[in-house]
Amino acid sequence: MKNQIQETKKLLLFEEIQGDKKIIYRQHKEDEKKDFVKIYEKKGNEYIFEFDGATIKKIKFEGFDEIPAFFSGFGYGFSDNTLNNFFKYQFEDSRINSLIINDTSASKRKGKALVLNVQELEDLLSSTNQEQRACNDTKRILIKNFLVGAFPELAFDHKETNNNKKLILRNLNQKLIDQLTADDIEKIGEFYVDAAKKYKRADLVKRMSFGLQKNAQILTLQEIILKYETLLKENPPESTWQKFFDEYITLFDTRYAHKINYKNIATGITKYPDLVLVDIYGYIDFYELKKNNTPLIQYDKSHKTWYWTKDVSMVIAQATDYLQKSKENASSYTTAIKEQTETESEEGIDVNIINPRVIIVAGSTKELNTKIKRNHFKNLRESLKDIEFVLYDELLERLKNLLDKIKIK
Repeated sequence: MKNQIQETKKLLLFEEIQGDKKIIYRQHKEDEKKDFVKIYEKKGNEYIFEFDGATIKKIKFEGFDEIPAFFSGFGYGFSDNTLNNFFKYQFEDSRINSLIINDTSASKRKGKALVLNVQELEDLLSSTNQEQRACNDTKRILIKNFLVGAFPELAFDHKETNNNKKLILRNLNQKLIDQLTADDIEKIGEFYVDAAKKYKRADLVKRMSFGLQKNAQILTLQEIILKYETLLKENPPESTWQKFFDEYITLFDTRYAHKINYKNIATGITKYPDLVLVDIYGYIDFYELKKNNTPLIQYDKSHKTWYWTKDVSMVIAQATDYLQKSKENASSYTTAIKEQTETESEEGIDVNIINPRVIIVAGSTKELNTKIKRNHFKNLRESLKDIEFVLYDELLERLKNLLDKIKIK
């Protein structure tokens, strides 16, 4: 027989005694059928709740005189919606059909049940609640900061976003690293070094700085290699390759300290190299970029030998012209570059045009698919004076080797 024991605004609660066991039901006042929904069974200091999860159907409390505050006494599961929804909808391990919560043993698996220590569970809830509060605080601060920027007359002060130490430390993991860019790493590095200075230990700052520099190099090279591999597959126009090299070459080739916008330099010529770079000693290199599927060599049947294709011959001729003009006009070029690169705060760049080089990047080793082709290409390449010929996939291997060396160090 069911006896009413409690009434709320929407519910009626009933109790049924079966021997030494007590069963609690609820009934919704708006339910026309007046169905009884079983909430839990109680025997001694144990509670067994019904739970409508995808695989978990019961939640048992062992050794409790009262139902813990984090659990609903009306049969709706955990009071924390995130925890409740996880075990109800997202826990899909069919080998588990119940939870056991107690305060005597550590969390572990027991047959088809997960045993959860109540203190560990409360610590988890404390962490998730702290995370939620921190997120809410951050949202409020971001709203205020937006209003301060848009409407300075409003009575809000700009404030830094949440600086909860535990929250920050919890998020320092591999998943975060995978999302960081080189710029992000640099910002973190600046904070890292500033934090180390707090202890006034030069050895610690030096070690931290070196580690951060290494990690930033690794991350940057990984990004560059990924983009490079994507471009190799797409075989884009020369302008795309020029943009890529313009953006990244000083990052993956540390010989170079400056890029010169040659078209802004009053040198009196109308044809410009794709890139003009200055190395750490002030010497100039010119770059000419062709497509990565540019044909490299072709066969002369009458002489039974190989020679440069028309496209490559043209770019070699252009490279030779750059070298000749730069040597003939070395003095005026260096003066023009220094004047045009000067700013209000910095002097112009001093360059040396002494035996400059042209680096041609074109084609790939896929074309050189026989030993004879490779040998003839090697002979042709090595016959060039002051011109270095680099294949696109060779450059990719250089990048990968550089990455491996940095990792080993």
